[in-house]
Amino acid sequence: MVKILASAPPWPPMPDAIRGREARMAWYAAVARWAPSKHNTQPWQFVLRDESLELYADPSRTLAATDPHRREMVISCGAAAQHAAVAARAAGFDVAMPLFPDGSDGPLTRISEVGPRSTTARDTDLLDAIARRRTDRGPLDAHQLGQELPFELQSAAAAEGGALRLVSRPGDRATLADLVQRADRLLQRRGEVERELAPWLRVPGDAHRDGVPANHTRGPAASQRAEFVQRDFSTVSSRPEQDRPGEDRPLVAVLTTPNDRIADWFAAGCALGAVLLHATTAGANASYLNQPVEDVALRAELRDQLQLTGFAQLVLRIGVGAQVPPTPRRYLRDLIHRA
Repeated sequence: MVKILASAPPWPPMPDAIRGREARMAWYAAVARWAPSKHNTQPWQFVLRDESLELYADPSRTLAATDPHRREMVISCGAAAQHAAVAARAAGFDVAMPLFPDGSDGPLTRISEVGPRSTTARDTDLLDAIARRRTDRGPLDAHQLGQELPFELQSAAAAEGGALRLVSRPGDRATLADLVQRADRLLQRRGEVERELAPWLRVPGDAHRDGVPANHTRGPAASQRAEFVQRDFSTVSSRPEQDRPGEDRPLVAVLTTPNDRIADWFAAGCALGAVLLHATTAGANASYLNQPVEDVALRAELRDQLQLTGFAQLVLRIGVGAQVPPTPRRYLRDLIHRA
């Protein structure tokens, strides 16, 4: 197993009890902003109150061509809320996160402490995993991971209201690979999809603290040669730093929910956060094969072909990868507001 090297966490030190609840809420937001999001759009805003932290989806960061119903935006916000809950548990508190506590015109969720708890070693491991989690589009090898990990990931997803369907049989993998390839080609033919992605690609020296660095990719040729076609984030001048030698034998899974409503999308985000952090503690990186869920017809076909019992929310590839750098994050001052 390859252990991802630990480094200083990219957030301020955990506030002590003397500083009070408001300081903790701000710290939860500082941790939550390291959640995954589509194209690293970071589509969230936080409102800090004396007793709680409100999380809002930011409609200005909607990706209308591939996420017209804001499903993936809500998933991203769910992952951010899950990361805030991980931070709270590491600080010694359980939290409540009701969906739409003030109705559909209010915050997506309100994070509030509901009581102290004894912090465990697992709590601190998961907090540390937030800093170490990486999106890695290069070769990933699940064979270097423990045999029990796939089932542990399924348990992590189930605890948050999702289900992780492992795609392990050769026939199912071939079916999924075909769907990913067809979806990738279909999306590439849509000019609005390319125009939507372009503003989120970051070349070296770009000062933006969101979006995808154009060198965090495998390159067009290697992306197409992979068992599962990778979405390519290259630009004309970029170097595909994740195009490297090595076995590409990822664990592949579809994250599903029982229904396909906003509550399910939020639960899928919480499940995504839990799965990724659990995988990180085991020394794994991950990336996405979400092309089929971005087209209505192919998303339905994915459900039918793999005989999924729920609705496909996203597709993951997981395995031991390389020491890849993190994607940037916006400054907390641009994300958090005081009521």
